[in-house]
Amino acid sequence: MISYLHYFIKVPKKLIMTWIFAPAIYFTIVPLAFSNQSFENLIYTKRDGLSSLAENDIMLNFLGIADWENVFTLEGIITTYLMNLFVPLLIAIATIVLLNKMGAKSEEEGTFEFVASLPLNRKQIYYIHSLVAVIFGIIISQIWFHIMYIPMAFMDLSQNLEYLPMMKAGLQSSLGGVSFGVLGYSISMYTGKSGNAWNFGMGLLAIEWLSNMLSGSNEIFKWIHENFSSFGAYGNPYQNGLNLGDITLVISKIFLFIVIGYIGYTKRSLNLK
Repeated sequence: MISYLHYFIKVPKKLIMTWIFAPAIYFTIVPLAFSNQSFENLIYTKRDGLSSLAENDIMLNFLGIADWENVFTLEGIITTYLMNLFVPLLIAIATIVLLNKMGAKSEEEGTFEFVASLPLNRKQIYYIHSLVAVIFGIIISQIWFHIMYIPMAFMDLSQNLEYLPMMKAGLQSSLGGVSFGVLGYSISMYTGKSGNAWNFGMGLLAIEWLSNMLSGSNEIFKWIHENFSSFGAYGNPYQNGLNLGDITLVISKIFLFIVIGYIGYTKRSLNLK
């Protein structure tokens, strides 16, 4: 099992390295920008010019913005914009890409025969994949946030964030992304069709994103947002800390999705060429 775990990480090494560093470098632009006074003046000018958006709840929810004034600060951009919107999306995509490459897609391409020939049973293979799905999503996000925190720790910025609250917010954000990625992975393993990873994983993300946008005007979306949505589970962990109920909701969804995939994968015939 350890050998296969090593193989699982070694084969897509370039893919993993790309997903570790490319988003991290992109996100680091945000705190670096706050070392420039002219940038702050520009962003406050933009805030005043777009002030009409502050009254549009649907648009604010679409962008993951809860506090219009705060979003034009370093704290607001990172904790209510990046973490509530783009981080879960990127985590979901990264998880689906990695797990598809080593799972259902490799079955379709005929490269899964090597794995099927290993002295591992179906359950062991699925356990390893599931473990990687969860840990990968959490670890790469924490790497992103730590790299993004480097300018805040060593540079003289006009605004800063506290380390521990930022990492707590990052953990909750990454768990939301993992929930979408794991659903896509589990359905692809259940059916043996890699396309289902995108249909179900990103489909759920789209539904929950819509529920976040339209929760104020539609009772069905409001119920999804308040009782089921990973987007609805964020709150503001940077300011308020982690919430046990929110964390439990997202972890329960991840566990449920893994169980669904386990039932299908261990019972179906492998799609080998």
